[in-house]
Amino acid sequence: MTLLGRIAVAALWAVLLAASVVVLAPGSAPGQWLGTRIPVAQALAFPGVFGASAVVLGLAALLLSAARARRVSPRVSAVVAGPAVTLMLLGVLLSAFPVGPPWSVGPAGAVGNTGPMLRVTVFNSLDTLTAADVDRLVTHLDPDVLVLPEASPDRVRRAVAGTGFAGGVHSATEAGFSAGRPAGVAPTTIAVHARLGAVTPGDPVPTTFGAVRLDPASPASEDPGPHGVLPAILGVHTAPPVPRLMDAWRADLERLAVADADAVADGGPLILAGDLNATLRHGPLAARTRLVDTAAQCPGSPEGTWTAERPAWLRTPIDHVLVTPDVEVVDCATLRVGASDHLAYAATLRLVGDPVGRGGGVG
Repeated sequence: MTLLGRIAVAALWAVLLAASVVVLAPGSAPGQWLGTRIPVAQALAFPGVFGASAVVLGLAALLLSAARARRVSPRVSAVVAGPAVTLMLLGVLLSAFPVGPPWSVGPAGAVGNTGPMLRVTVFNSLDTLTAADVDRLVTHLDPDVLVLPEASPDRVRRAVAGTGFAGGVHSATEAGFSAGRPAGVAPTTIAVHARLGAVTPGDPVPTTFGAVRLDPASPASEDPGPHGVLPAILGVHTAPPVPRLMDAWRADLERLAVADADAVADGGPLILAGDLNATLRHGPLAARTRLVDTAAQCPGSPEGTWTAERPAWLRTPIDHVLVTPDVEVVDCATLRVGASDHLAYAATLRLVGDPVGRGGGVG
């Protein structure tokens, strides 16, 4: 083999080694770094598609090498076969475990909680939310909390008028934006159903397109009211991983990592929900130590939420509901709603038992 050929083979194995780190150890420091760089970040957005493509490419190279074995040096064919088989194996693993390998999928949720149920729905309507959309969400998902990335508060108020959400609309303030309110993108808004009782705005972890934090009106140590003690709710919308916003996207993910590290610092449950513009293989999301992925706790493979018009295997799961380990995940669902190119994603949760012995429930 010529010197140029040896260099090419060495470069190919270096690429495959980097790919192995991304696929097998996404939560490691090298995996997090590689997973947030162009074009790896974009490939990881569609792990099933990228994995299947890797299998096809590896198989094609292997078959071509075998077909030409009689006309070229057997040693050259062997050199091709090794990388081809490696690529196929990585593709199979990526397709089989789109949210991460079994040994690094993050913490698991609680089991056997006896507290009230809570239904949380995330829906990026692209600021097109209508009363008909809200009616469809209520009819099919019956949410207690609507986390609405990219939804102006005035539009949300009009859409929820006459419903139980009418008095519970909270939108991102300047404190919820990491670098000033961006032009042309509606802020994150949360609508809370009246049956949950009072909530109070808190200090959010800021993101590029706005974040909202709502805390229970009464701490767990005080009278929780007729509906039990509610969790803190953090609604977020990060920048997307497009070339001009890569730095903002990476910074958003780092801020979510801080939220993960601090998730149980207050001693109460937390729900982080929104359009993260990332899968749980991306950057620090792959190294979560506190926040549980609700989709991974539900039976079957998580269904992607974007883009809505594509078949399920071509969608990417970028809309998430993450919870602290003291929250039990009961059920998950997706729903096509209105004119948005996102599916709504809903998680049904069961909270911890009432710490002061008062009954009651949510929903």
